[in-house]
Amino acid sequence: MNEKKKISIIGGTGNLGVPVVKFLLQSGFEIKLIARNIAKAKRLFEPNTSLQFIEADLKNVSELKKALSDTEYLYLNLSTQTTDINIPYSTEREGVENILHAVNKEYIKQIIAISGLGAFDNVQKQNRFEFIPNIIRKQGHKLLKNSGIPYTILHCSWFADSFIIYRRNKVYSVIGNTTDPIYFVNCYDYTMHLINAIGNPEAFFKEFPIQGNKGYQHTAAAKAFWDAYSEPTKIKLLPAFIIKLLALFSKEMKYVKHMSDYFTVSSESFLAKDYGTYDILGTPSLSITQYAEKLKKEKIYDCLEKGDN
Repeated sequence: MNEKKKISIIGGTGNLGVPVVKFLLQSGFEIKLIARNIAKAKRLFEPNTSLQFIEADLKNVSELKKALSDTEYLYLNLSTQTTDINIPYSTEREGVENILHAVNKEYIKQIIAISGLGAFDNVQKQNRFEFIPNIIRKQGHKLLKNSGIPYTILHCSWFADSFIIYRRNKVYSVIGNTTDPIYFVNCYDYTMHLINAIGNPEAFFKEFPIQGNKGYQHTAAAKAFWDAYSEPTKIKLLPAFIIKLLALFSKEMKYVKHMSDYFTVSSESFLAKDYGTYDILGTPSLSITQYAEKLKKEKIYDCLEKGDN
């Protein structure tokens, strides 16, 4: 691992990026957080001498060059939420292309990127449903792989953090497959995997499936989480016909429908041990209930109340 424990991060102000930044700071990292909106970024984090904010837009290569001029280790916490394969700009495709143009080849030692489990090439395709974000992600991954820069791609299962992120009016709505197990990961264990990947030659030029070590049925996992978090929350199944109806009137719900359609016909295989995730990046340490208790105690997601995410 990088002995100086310094890392630059792009995408650290999103719903999953914020806890990752916080857990990295807890682990002693010095972070250069590169963001388009510095004012927003500063509202999301308590003042910390180990956290530096640099303003740069992913669409602006010259700004990125300045921000990344001395970066050795770069973490990309990017996301794609679209149903349009021909979208002219995506952070995980055109954004990645701009980053590769901007990094200083004399300094950069490794680029680590978050991804979805469905974008892992070694996942057996059990259906023909094409999830558009995964197609776009793979296009960005190809750019990383062809860059010659050591890369590590972390393909994640569902995050238990989603129970908080997608809770609305004290209701968490379950979508997708409700019967097969999901190997939920969480941002704390994920951050530990990330730390073990930084500067680790065993993780260079590799992709890893990131999964928890126990499978849960979606509804049961949500109930266990909220029971431990100790906030009254109703767990309900959002029927496909309701999603379809709402998608007619809302761009956000159109994406939710696309996601629901994909996960309804998908099931998750446990791959983490087969591809060396636990051997190289470490074993998950927290159960869903333990993670819920940790989030509650440390107030990790209090920033959501500010309406910034």
